[in-house]
Amino acid sequence: MNINIEKLKKYFIKYKIFLLLLLICFITIVSSAYDQKMLITGKAYARVDEIIRVVDLKMLSVQNGAFETYNSRYGKDSVNMFVTLPQADSTITYEVTIENKSDKIYVISEINDEIENQNIQYTLDDYQLGEVISPKSKKTIHITFRYSASSGLENNKQTAMIYFKFVRPYAAIVSYDNSKSGSPCHDVQCALDDLYRILGGG
Repeated sequence: MNINIEKLKKYFIKYKIFLLLLLICFITIVSSAYDQKMLITGKAYARVDEIIRVVDLKMLSVQNGAFETYNSRYGKDSVNMFVTLPQADSTITYEVTIENKSDKIYVISEINDEIENQNIQYTLDDYQLGEVISPKSKKTIHITFRYSASSGLENNKQTAMIYFKFVRPYAAIVSYDNSKSGSPCHDVQCALDDLYRILGGG
């Protein structure tokens, strides 16, 4: 039996390199499988699905250097805003979007707030308490922050939380146009009571 030693050496070297490469690939795959890291950046919010709720809050306009100190946030019935007004005539306006997904009329019966800085006040435009939010519709409200007339610039930051109470309308909160009736009342319940009194109901 004639064995060519030189040939065997060549085959061994050839397969040795192949086996070594195969082993390196196997180790790489196994180590990467055990050393996985999932990196997630950004913020995730779980929004409660309500038949009526706040669905969006965005900064609409700024005047004279006003800016957000921190990003604004919103929940199902509230908005949180963090603003800085560097000048006496600085203002910042937000747009709040409320969606009524139901097939019934809703209104905002109360608007309450928690504000830290009494020098900076807000005004709420495009909505009055008791105004109807129609079924299957969206309503936008604008909130503007500015200095009160008598305040200075000592404290130019405001942290504000504004809460909305959504309810089905009832007589006491629905506005009443008294321009033709001569009644002193401005809501339906008062007008009904006044009518009852006029008719002799006491």
